[in-house]
Amino acid sequence: MEGKLVRLGIVIATLILGIFLVSSIYKNFSHLMDQPPGQAEQPAVNDAPAQTP
Repeated sequence: MEGKLVRLGIVIATLILGIFLVSSIYKNFSHLMDQPPGQAEQPAVNDAPAQTP
C-alpha cells in the first residue's frame, strides 16, 4: 500500500511539473503567435523606400 502511495505522489508531482513547464513555454512563445493586426503587411526591410504606383 505504501508503494502505491509513493507512486501516486510521483505521478501527481510529475503532472504538476509538466503543467508548469507547458505554461512557461506558452508564456515565452505566445508573443510570436499573437501578432497585432497590420504587423504582417509591414515590409521585412526597415527604412525601405515606399513604392509609388
